[in-house]
Amino acid sequence: MKKTIKLPLFYFLAFLGITFLSSCEDQCEQESVYYLYQPIFETVEVIRESVEIKEPRPINNLGKIYFKDGYLYLNEVDKGIHVIDNRDPANPQKIAFINILGNFSLAAKDHVLYANSYMDLLSFDISNPNDIKEIDRLEEVFMNYSYYSSSFYQNERQVVVDWEFVEERTIRELDCKNAYGHDGMVIDGMYAFSSMSEARVSGNGTGTGVGTGGSMATFTIYDEFLYGIDNDNIILANISNVEMPALHSKIRVGWGIETLFPYGDKLFIGANDGMYIYDNEEPSNPQLISKYQHINSCDPVVVQGDYAYVTLRSSTQCQGFSNQLEVVDISDLQTPTLVKEYPMYNPHGLGIDGNALFICDGQAGLKIYNAENINQISNNLIKQYRNINPIDVIPLGNVLMMISEQGLHQYDYSNLEDIKLISSILIEEPNAEQ
Repeated sequence: MKKTIKLPLFYFLAFLGITFLSSCEDQCEQESVYYLYQPIFETVEVIRESVEIKEPRPINNLGKIYFKDGYLYLNEVDKGIHVIDNRDPANPQKIAFINILGNFSLAAKDHVLYANSYMDLLSFDISNPNDIKEIDRLEEVFMNYSYYSSSFYQNERQVVVDWEFVEERTIRELDCKNAYGHDGMVIDGMYAFSSMSEARVSGNGTGTGVGTGGSMATFTIYDEFLYGIDNDNIILANISNVEMPALHSKIRVGWGIETLFPYGDKLFIGANDGMYIYDNEEPSNPQLISKYQHINSCDPVVVQGDYAYVTLRSSTQCQGFSNQLEVVDISDLQTPTLVKEYPMYNPHGLGIDGNALFICDGQAGLKIYNAENINQISNNLIKQYRNINPIDVIPLGNVLMMISEQGLHQYDYSNLEDIKLISSILIEEPNAEQ
C-alpha cells in the first residue's frame, strides 16, 4: 500500500538550507537533512496475477480520464481503472473497478480497452461494461515506463511498486562536479529527493470506434495503431486485430515527452522543452515535421484549427518556473509561431470546443474562457470555479467531464452564459483492504 508521508516544516527548510564547506579543490562537504527513499519491489508474477474485475470502490488519486460510448474510464494512479456509466451525465454510476497494478495509461477502440500494467500492455473486452473480461497481455512493452531508467527499476524479475521513506541526517564528502543527478542524489544506497517525483508514464483518439481522452493522455489511437509514451520513446502497437495487439516499432522522440494529442492526420506531442509535430499520414511510421521550443516546463497541448494551446507549469519534475498559457500558430506546420502568452497560476490539463477554452489551473480552479479572439483570451473569462484542484478535462457534446483532486465533476456548457454543474462523484478514502 502506498504510504503518504507528511514532514514537519523544519525538515523541509533544513533541506533547502544546505551548507557547503570546501574541503579541497575537487571535493565538497555537505551537511543536510534529506528525504531518503528506498524502493519496494514486487515480483512480475504477483503483478500479473493481480489483475481482477471488482465491484465499484471509492474513487481516489485520479490521474487520467477517458470516454467511450457513454462510459467513463478513470485511471486511479498505480491501482487500476474505475468504470462509470455516464449515459446520463447528471446521474453517473460507478459499475466496476479494474484492478491493475502500475496502471497509468488507457485508450479504447471498438470493444477493447487498452491499459498498461507497468511494462505490460493489457486488453479488455468492454462490449458489456457490466461484464468486463481480460482477453490479452503483451508482455514487456514499456521497459522505460518510469521517470528513471528501467535498469534502476527492474531487478531479477522484480519491479518497483512503491517507495519507503527514511529520514536521515548525514555528512558526506561529495565530488563537487558530480554531486547531483536527476532530482536528488544517492546516499548510502538509497535515493534522496527534494520531493518525490510526480512523473508517471502519464488518450485522445482519431479513427472509427475510438474513444476520447484528456490532454494529459499518454496513450492514443490512430487508424490501426496504438501509440504509447515510454520515457523518451513512442511505442507503436498494431491493433488491426483489436483483441490482440502486436508490437510494431519504437520511435525515439526526445527527453521529457509527456502527452499525446492527435488532430487529423497529425500527432502533437507535449514535452518538457517544447511541442513536437509529427505527420501521421502513414500511421505505421510517423515523421517529424517540426518542433516548437519553449523553456523547460510541464506542457499538455490541445489543437483546434490553426492554433495549438499549450499550458506550461512549474514543478520539480519539469524543472520549470513558468505558469502560463501559450497560443501557437500552426497554420504553417514547418514553422509554428508563438502568438500570445497569458500568465496562469499552475495550469495542468486543458480542452477546447468551439470558442470555449477550459483550463485546469491548479489551486486557482477551473477557468472557462471565450477564445474567439486569441489575442484577448485573458479579458474574456466566462466562469471560474474556485475551491477545486482540477487535473484534466474532456469537453464533448456540450458536457465538460473533469477530474480533480476532489473527484469527477460534470458541467453543462450548452449555454456559455449559464454554465451549470450537473453532477459530481467525490473522492473517498479507500477501505483498508483496498
